[in-house]
Amino acid sequence: MPFRSIRARWAVITFASCVLAGQLAAQDTAEVSHGVPGFVPTFNVHGYIQVYYRAGDPLVKDGFRLRKSDLKFNGDVSPKLKWRVTFDAGKLLSLNTKTTEIADSSALLDAAVDQKSKLLQDAALTYIVNEHLNFDIGQQVIPMSLEGKISSSQVETVERNLFTSERSRAVGLADVRDVGVSANGFVLNTIEYHAGVFNETGDAAGTTDANQQKAFIGRISIHPPFIPALQFGATGAYEGGTSTAQRRRGGTEVEFRVPLFTLRAESMSARDGLLQRFGWYGLGALRPTSHVQLVARFDSWDRDLSQNASIANAYEQQVVVGGSYALDPVTRISVNVVRQTFPNVSSIRPGTFLLTAFQAFW
Repeated sequence: MPFRSIRARWAVITFASCVLAGQLAAQDTAEVSHGVPGFVPTFNVHGYIQVYYRAGDPLVKDGFRLRKSDLKFNGDVSPKLKWRVTFDAGKLLSLNTKTTEIADSSALLDAAVDQKSKLLQDAALTYIVNEHLNFDIGQQVIPMSLEGKISSSQVETVERNLFTSERSRAVGLADVRDVGVSANGFVLNTIEYHAGVFNETGDAAGTTDANQQKAFIGRISIHPPFIPALQFGATGAYEGGTSTAQRRRGGTEVEFRVPLFTLRAESMSARDGLLQRFGWYGLGALRPTSHVQLVARFDSWDRDLSQNASIANAYEQQVVVGGSYALDPVTRISVNVVRQTFPNVSSIRPGTFLLTAFQAFW
């Protein structure tokens, strides 16, 4: 067979193969293509880093701490469906351990990674029904307290209030996450509501539920249309079970916020089995310029209403004063002076310490 004839035949075969492959690829693409026709999904990246130095606290060694290192990825899948995944790279991995007493010593029975210490924060989908109602499905911040729903980059003080930040019982009462589903929205542009069903009240993030009971958590906040700067409301949670396993939460909130200043107060009570806790705080923040914010907060926190014998159960008070300066719209330096006292336990020394923080968000 002449060489030219062979080359021509191969050219025809190659051309036909390319056409057929293109048709198959197009067909395959059509089969696996997902999404709403005409809608282009979005993808966004956000971040927040806070580093602070703690000095003078008699209960904690002086030193730097990477308080937060959040990376948030989110976007729109369709006009009604949004997604978000958040990681906190500043978390310290910890263990849950079980021990037993053998003779006069303690022996380790079991150890497992504390799922709450994993880097994953949020992993949720948001389905928007209409402008008054949306559903969050997945791991999310539970709807407990007003400050618990404020972004870390917008909190006025270096550390959050005591009933949120104090973790001697493994988990705080707000700004904590769990897996579940919640309904959120506004009614008549006046009543803000959040109501959900979760595995636990914030101590089961990243895990499957350890019991049959579910936690019902809700928060409602009223925004009077005749006073736009004011909001007030309540929050609560209930998880059933035996008397030693039940969990209950109840709180109140009020805030008045205008560009010049913010006034906010909250209370929170909790019962975990036989353990009862109660805390409240009042905060004022003044913004004389767009770069400067001055803040003061009084904090009262009783981590065990039945005892006052040691640091594990002592009633605590804090007075926080300080301020922050915005170097630019996304970068801030904060300085807080904290006076910490334990009025009912004389063996715990009061202390005055300094928190200096540098943070940026994007």
